[in-house]
Amino acid sequence: MNAKLKTDALDLTSLLNGLVFFSPVSLLVRTTAGISLSQFFILQAITATMVLLTEVPLGKLTDRIGYKSTLVLYQIALLISRTCLLLAHVSCSYSLFVLQAILEGTAASFSSGTQSGYIYIMFSKEHYAEKSAHVANYGTFGFFASTLAYAVLYTLIGIKGLLLATIAANLAGVFVSLRIPKETSQPKCETHQKKNLPYSQLFRQKKIWVLLMILAALSIGRILINFFYAEKLQLCGINETWLTGIIMGYSAIQLLSERILAHTKPEHYNRMLALFFVLSGVALGVLGLVNVPVWTILFMLVLPLFLDIPSYLLGEVQNSIVDAAGREDNRAELLSVFNMGVNVTEIFYLFGSSLLVSAGSAACFVILGVFMAMVGIGVCLSVKRVLLLSMQEKKNN
Repeated sequence: MNAKLKTDALDLTSLLNGLVFFSPVSLLVRTTAGISLSQFFILQAITATMVLLTEVPLGKLTDRIGYKSTLVLYQIALLISRTCLLLAHVSCSYSLFVLQAILEGTAASFSSGTQSGYIYIMFSKEHYAEKSAHVANYGTFGFFASTLAYAVLYTLIGIKGLLLATIAANLAGVFVSLRIPKETSQPKCETHQKKNLPYSQLFRQKKIWVLLMILAALSIGRILINFFYAEKLQLCGINETWLTGIIMGYSAIQLLSERILAHTKPEHYNRMLALFFVLSGVALGVLGLVNVPVWTILFMLVLPLFLDIPSYLLGEVQNSIVDAAGREDNRAELLSVFNMGVNVTEIFYLFGSSLLVSAGSAACFVILGVFMAMVGIGVCLSVKRVLLLSMQEKKNN
């Protein structure tokens, strides 16, 4: 693997995108402008709907105009969305908040699959996971900076100032994104047996749906972190004010993902998948079953890292499936279709989880933990089977 990845325009764009100064008061941005909680959730639903509606069409657009162009368009769309948020906050206009939700969902669709495909093309299959973690770490640095600056800026310039500071960072992001190198030609896999595999045939494969279920489970794990960590602290008798420190702590630990992947050889990726799925399962299980403060805080801190490693590795798997299907020229579109499938699968997870909430959030943690552990064991058995077949072939030869 690379000894050290150099900082480039993609990294700096991620850093600037992480500077969301209003993030700690994102709900207040709406409610202080007269938006009720029910309206807030409607706005979130509008954003999610726009992502579903525009994800595949914008993936097709990316395949036509190129990855770099779409990354620039994403930055422009994000800038327009944040500017609209400021105008909506100042004018207390629900209509502008609706427009902003539409713009935010569209902006998110511009980035869906685009960055993943760009990294895969520009940094090769061997360095995909490491570079993905490298770019994400710059976003984390931005998060650190904006979180540390938030308290001072909020005291000095209020919510409007926080929005203006974020817009300034987004504007800088637009100019930096113009310096992202144009992607090279698509890598062609020489080992396909079939070219341009139709989507209908591709999605009849069992492995595709298994992959989507696993990706959705990783997404649900992050939802549990975002929404149930505060409740878990209460159950352990820990003051909720600890949550900010825990968020900063697990964000710092997530920075280790790049170093871990940099020291992992591609031939050992499956073993890493198995290991971190099992670790994720253990961490989720402990958080669901144990209310001892020390153990709770420990596993709260390491769970996000445990989920990150499989996510980066499975990103490479998705791109490899595109190659195997002979759909390199439709890479962004197919990655968007995968993301769409994950979102749909995630909806079923969420509905199932809603039925379990009456039993407490512990059941959600435990059931997801069992699933993660089973995935890890399944990958481990698969690796063992491949090794045994390889040894048998060598013996026969």
